[in-house]
Amino acid sequence: MLKTLGLAVATLLAVAAIALWTLVARFEPSIKSAIETEGAFATQTQVLVGSVEFSPLTGVGALDGFTVGNPTGFSSPYAVVVDRIALHVESGSLLGGGPAIVDSATIIAPQITYEAQTPTATSNLETIKNKAQAYSGTAAAIQARSNARKVIIRNLTVMGGALSLDVHLPGGALTVPLPTLHLANIGATTNGATPAEIIRAVCEALADEAKRAVAEAIAQKLKSDIAQKLKSVISMLKPPLGKLPKLPSPPSLPSPPSIPSPPSLPSPPSMPSLSSPRSLPPPPGLPLPPPPGF
Repeated sequence: MLKTLGLAVATLLAVAAIALWTLVARFEPSIKSAIETEGAFATQTQVLVGSVEFSPLTGVGALDGFTVGNPTGFSSPYAVVVDRIALHVESGSLLGGGPAIVDSATIIAPQITYEAQTPTATSNLETIKNKAQAYSGTAAAIQARSNARKVIIRNLTVMGGALSLDVHLPGGALTVPLPTLHLANIGATTNGATPAEIIRAVCEALADEAKRAVAEAIAQKLKSDIAQKLKSVISMLKPPLGKLPKLPSPPSLPSPPSIPSPPSLPSPPSMPSLSSPRSLPPPPGLPLPPPPGF
């Protein structure tokens, strides 16, 4: 999807480059209707222009409110809206038959809608791209290219763009800011560029940037969605602080039964007192043995 997305986004931005080419190549009063008519042929959808201002004397011009409608079958009312295309042209290059030289062209705030029923289904931008490619091979388109005046663009800037990605991702549509794109000297080495060559230059420069921006945004969104779901699950498992349920008080235990006092034992009988022992008479005297020599 991302490869096709990058090319489709670049093609839609290049539609604005076609309008710019028409602006410098056909600076007549009917330029507004010319852009709408040629843009509708190129995209096979409705193309509207709010207002056009261009002075061949100063070379300063602006195209406001450039809108490309969505093909049938898609819900969004538009595929791309460009707030303003501002440019400064070398007024002298408008005379004669040589290439018109654009010193600077700025495509300001393109808002692009990428819509598909699924990430792998054919999107609105791919549908427009396929129809534009089919028209480019018709005799009318070939004749128009052969008569087209070439343009040299010294500096082409696409800034402030955003891509609304509606492919039924979880969480709804996703808006991705597009990186600022700067191209220099488009058609300078070939004595001018046709609208198809301008488209190719924009495609090659913007495709990788758009794919990277979308891939990063999708990865970030999926990461955020996963984190949010985990947070939700955790909050369901863990009651919120301050609202914890009170546990019931434990039942009071019965008092232990009182133990009866042991019975008092009777006092032991008193022992009879012993009489004092009788005095014994002294033993009778024994005769002393006679001394020796008697």
